[in-house]
Amino acid sequence: MKGFARMAAVIAVAACSAVSCGKDKDSGSIDFERPAVYLDHRQSETVGFSIDNIKVSTLSITTKPSGWDNITLDAAARTVTVVSPSAEDTDAATSGSVVLSGKPSGGGADVTATLFVGVAGSEDLSARPANCYLANRKETCYQFDAAHNGRDVLATRKVGIVWQSATNLVQNVYFDALSGKASFYVGADDEGKVKEGNALLGAYDAHDNLIWSWHVWVTDFDPDAAGGVVEFNGQSMMNRNLGARATVDASTAGTLESFGLFYQWGRKEPFIGPVSCNGANGSSAAMYNESGKRAYLKTAVSDSEIGTLKYSTANPLTFITVAEKDADWLHSGDAAERWSADSKTLYDPCPYGWRVAPAGAFAGLAIRENLAGDIADYEDKYGWTLGAAGTGGAESFFVAAGRRSWYDGSVQNYFDESLLSRAREMQPWVGYYWTGGSNGAMSPAFCLWLADELADSNVRNDRPMGRANGMQVRCVKAQ
Repeated sequence: MKGFARMAAVIAVAACSAVSCGKDKDSGSIDFERPAVYLDHRQSETVGFSIDNIKVSTLSITTKPSGWDNITLDAAARTVTVVSPSAEDTDAATSGSVVLSGKPSGGGADVTATLFVGVAGSEDLSARPANCYLANRKETCYQFDAAHNGRDVLATRKVGIVWQSATNLVQNVYFDALSGKASFYVGADDEGKVKEGNALLGAYDAHDNLIWSWHVWVTDFDPDAAGGVVEFNGQSMMNRNLGARATVDASTAGTLESFGLFYQWGRKEPFIGPVSCNGANGSSAAMYNESGKRAYLKTAVSDSEIGTLKYSTANPLTFITVAEKDADWLHSGDAAERWSADSKTLYDPCPYGWRVAPAGAFAGLAIRENLAGDIADYEDKYGWTLGAAGTGGAESFFVAAGRRSWYDGSVQNYFDESLLSRAREMQPWVGYYWTGGSNGAMSPAFCLWLADELADSNVRNDRPMGRANGMQVRCVKAQ
């Protein structure tokens, strides 16, 4: 089984060559011709490599995983052949490293290149183009078309990690120029489940300019499985926020995992949520770049250059602020490219087959009448269980995650800036959900908040909000 496009169940990923002991790069290098190989059990693949200033006679494989015995080196041909263990070999390691080592011609410390190998599945998402790819299978290598954005041809030369919510959340990111496809690997956590979180992968051109990006939503959630959606007003809505790791109403810790990501209206680029449910300090959760170092949110004030779709696409870590409340981050450009109440658009942030919910999807939702207890019992739940009036029929928990401020991008979980001094007194939390509609410089949002008592007044649909705010999204089936 040859070639990048014929991936199956075993992965072998080659990292860039490294020079031991901090030696200068000119002392020698070893580079594999491609960083990813995928095989079935007991199948083989031959991977070429190049060397620079390395003695051929010193090349050797110094490390390989337990049970991966059939890995051979042909130094003259500059190839390494990997054969995966059989399915019956239960003692073989499921993953590990193959290390190719050699000595520089001028002497000195060994130079190494590492090939990560592991048993894995594969899934090609290329036929389902979107700005968000849902990855819900552990130990799987995913592919997608990184040479197109769903409409236009992209001048992609490489794909890399812009940010991710945990180091090694997505691994082995690679762009194959021949197929035009990018790939990434999703592993398992300590409990053997898919390692959950969010990442943003960026396409870069030959000049290292970021030209497009894709959100990778890593979660064990499957919206097409039983219980994955809730039916409201003829719309099939996901039972959780876009980017959320859970949908719960039992604890503060679980609620934070239900927050999901924040979006400025009409932008496809997600912004990470807060470090805690209490948005008083506006601090963001940690993000990490491709090197495993911290990445940080930036802000820039909208003007004729910054407030454009071109700028927002090229700067996915930049939250575009405005000088006045209830304004639009888009200063100039084609507003029709952004979200729609009627259909999925080029900049829609939802996965394939899904789109931003229209306002009509939230119509008539109210706090469930069968909720018992005092209003204080719900403070730590940060949200309501909502459904149609009465106690029967469909219902879903909606978390109140606050919003990112139009003014400075900070996370705020109170109703209005003018209420800062009384925010905790008036309501501990408020939630905002964008809809696909528009109204001048503002767009309608679905809102919910904690007030003095359980009442329908705690929920409001079609509330106009300035598009520079960063708020939550619920996806519905595209019809």
